[in-house]
Amino acid sequence: MLELVLGGAASGKSECAERLALDTDPHPIYLATMERGDPAGELRIDRHVKRREGSGFITVEQPRNAHLAAPFVKGHTVLLECMTNLAANELFGAGGRDTGTGSAFIRLKLALDKLEEASDRLIVVSGDIFRDGMIYDPMTEEYMRLLADMNRYMAERARHVYEAVFGCCRKVR
Repeated sequence: MLELVLGGAASGKSECAERLALDTDPHPIYLATMERGDPAGELRIDRHVKRREGSGFITVEQPRNAHLAAPFVKGHTVLLECMTNLAANELFGAGGRDTGTGSAFIRLKLALDKLEEASDRLIVVSGDIFRDGMIYDPMTEEYMRLLADMNRYMAERARHVYEAVFGCCRKVR
C-alpha cells in the first residue's frame, strides 16, 4: 500500500509521515535518501536523526537506486524520506552529471514498485516546490518536471494522500 505525504519546506511533512509509519509498525524502516557530504545537508540529517532517536525507526541510507533496499524492508512499514532528494540524486547522478529525465523517471518508478511490493506499507514524503512562480534555468526546470511527474504518478497510485501545511497534516484523499 502506497501513501503520499506532500508539503513545502518546513511544513511538517516529515513529522506527519513519521507518525503515520509508527501507527502501524513499532520498528518501521526509515529509508533516507539525502546524500552525505555537504555541511548544510549534514546538519539536516543530524536534525532528522535526533528527532527520531528512541522512536523505533531502523534507518537505511539509500541516496539512489532505492530499489536495492527492497530485500531489507520485507514485512515492514517503510518511510521513504524523501522523493525530492531521491529525484535529484537520480537525475543528476554522482558528481552532478545529468543522467536524463526519462531514465531517472524509469528508475524512480522501479524503486517505488519494488519497495511497495516488498513492504507492508510504503509512505513517501515529497516536496511541493512549485508555488513560487519563478522561472529557473533549464536544468532546474527539468528537475522540477521530473518531481512533478513523480508526484502525479504517486498520487494516482496512492491509497491515501496527505498534505502538510504549517505543521498540520490532513488527508486529502
